[in-house]
Order: sequence, then structure tokens, then C-alpha cells
Amino acid sequence: MVFTMGRAMTTEEQDIDKEVAKRKKELFTRFDKESAQGILPFTSDLYFEQSNSIIRSGVFSVSRMGAREDFSDWTPVISTGSTITYRGPALTVDHEQVLGRMLVLARGRSLTKPVCLQVTNVLKWLGLKDTGPNYSKCRKILDDLSKAELRIANRQVLKRLYDVMTRSDLSELPDGKFFKEYIHNRYSERMQMIASDLQDESEGTQVEVGLRFVERQDYNNRTRRLIIYLDPIMALFFDGVNTTMVPFEVLDQVDRFGKRLLPFIASHRAGVFPFKLQTYFELSGSTGDFSKSKRPFKHKMKKRFEEWEKSGWLEPGWEFYVNNEGEDMVKGLKTTDAIRLRSELLANTLQAEFTE
Repeated sequence: MVFTMGRAMTTEEQDIDKEVAKRKKELFTRFDKESAQGILPFTSDLYFEQSNSIIRSGVFSVSRMGAREDFSDWTPVISTGSTITYRGPALTVDHEQVLGRMLVLARGRSLTKPVCLQVTNVLKWLGLKDTGPNYSKCRKILDDLSKAELRIANRQVLKRLYDVMTRSDLSELPDGKFFKEYIHNRYSERMQMIASDLQDESEGTQVEVGLRFVERQDYNNRTRRLIIYLDPIMALFFDGVNTTMVPFEVLDQVDRFGKRLLPFIASHRAGVFPFKLQTYFELSGSTGDFSKSKRPFKHKMKKRFEEWEKSGWLEPGWEFYVNNEGEDMVKGLKTTDAIRLRSELLANTLQAEFTE
């Protein structure tokens, strides 16, 4: 017998419960299929979405453009859960926001096709006025994204890439026949290498996936129209399964570090496990001396968390403490349902399905 809230469930209630579970499973299956390559996640331009493997790294820094030197050689990037190396221009949260917006434009399209936009779109995304210097800044951001190169080693990411790129129904997706041939011709050797690595039972992975953000771009100087060709492999990292969504309206209210930190916390569904305060300092992309910056950094972090809790974005219970090694730690960070939009999206979709 099944009990709920201290009483036995009726047969009718059990049947309804089973039907809800069945519909939920079907919805998850459809979500997984429709958010895979060929159809990017079915969210709207209200949501900023970022790959978990990237959002938990220091690829995009809080520094302003020009504050850091470019990376001419492959350089390790701080990351929690993945091994990431980077080469290219120093990327900032501005680059990250523009990338997120471009991926919104790509949703529902085959990624063998480009996305089109105007420079004025980029100005609007960053809240900049249409002036010469700001126009140049936007063009540089797009140029930087075209030059940036990443190498990521992560078993979960490899498995997801392999599953999506070898699925049997690729030809059923938008532009599917061409896309299936494109995947086979361009990435079949890579898939064999990944498959071999996944069969290895030893801990960790020996395969690094190389990706770019933008493969190339075309530009019309008279109309300011841009045609952007995204890297299909990069877009697979934004398949709606291993990603985190945060409302743009929330990100617009926080500072540069908040744009990095809030999605990072939201990417941990059950809350962030205890981390060193220094790790958060490094995730911000700072290259300064933590020992000299620890006190003001901790003060700002505490004030930030208090404000986020007051705004209803962060659950109570977070805490700063010192561990047995004398290191400053942070624990208990967990975003509220207002930030965890995937669960809200799922709930709304379920409700809509049952009322059809």
C-alpha cells in the first residue's frame, strides 16, 4: 500500500501518480532528443545558457577587455571536474554573454547553417551605446571568439558527444541527411578515438576534445550585417542536458563577477560542495596574489551572498569557515527555484501537456 501525507493513496491516485511518472519520463526523453544536435535547447531568449564544463572553469574571466595578456601557447585553465587548456585572446564575461546570445539565435536550426545578426544586436546585448569605440569593441569580441581554441578532457562530456553524434535518428533532424553525412565525413575518426577511450575502464580520460566557438564570420561594412558560423562541436556542449540556464533579467542585475559566479552555483543542482575561498578567487580569472586580496575578497563575497539571499536567488545556510589546514572555505551555496530554471521549465511544460 502507498502512503502520502500520512494516509493511504487511493487506486485512482496511484494510477494518476503512475501516469504522471510516465509522462515525465516521456518528456525527459523528448527533451533529450530535441535538445541534441540539430535542434538546440528549446528555451527562449529569456535565458542565458552555458555548458557546465565551461561554466565551472576560468575560461571567461571577470577582468575587463585588455586587462589581461593573450595566451599565445596552450595554457591550463582552472577547472572543477574537467581538464581544460586554452589558446587565444583573453576572454571575458562580455565574450561569454555574446556567445550565449548567438546560441539563442541558433536554436531550432541545423548547425551546418550560420546565424545572422547586426552589430547593433551585440551593442544591445552588452548594454552599450552605438558609438565608434563601442562598435569596435563588439567587432573585437566576435574576432576574439573566432580565434579562441579549447581542449577539454572530461569522460562525461566525451560520452555525451559520442551518444549524440552516433545516434541512429540524426537523419530525422532539421537538415538531417546532410548533417549525418557531415558528421560522418568530418568526425568519424574522432568518434573512433572517443569510443576506444570510453571502453578503457581506467580512471580518467586520455582524449582531449578540441573546439572553437566561432569557425568563421562574414561581414557587410555597409549594412553591418554579420553571418556567423558556429563550431558544431562547441554547440554540442550546449545540448540542454549538461548545461545551466539562468534568466538574462537576473544576470543583468549583477556585476561582472556575479555573471560568472551565479551560474556556477546554479550548475550544482544539489548545491556546491565545500570549496576553498581561493578557488572562487581563481575562478574569477584573477591573476593577483590571493594572500594579499583574501580579506577584501572575502568581505565582498559575504556581502554579495547576503544580497543574493535577500533577492531570493540564494538559499539560506551558506557559511564561511576555516578547515583543519587553516584554509578559508565556503559551503552551503545553493540557488533557489527562481534560478534553477530547468526544473521550472519542466514543470511548466508538464502542466501545459496535461492541460492540452
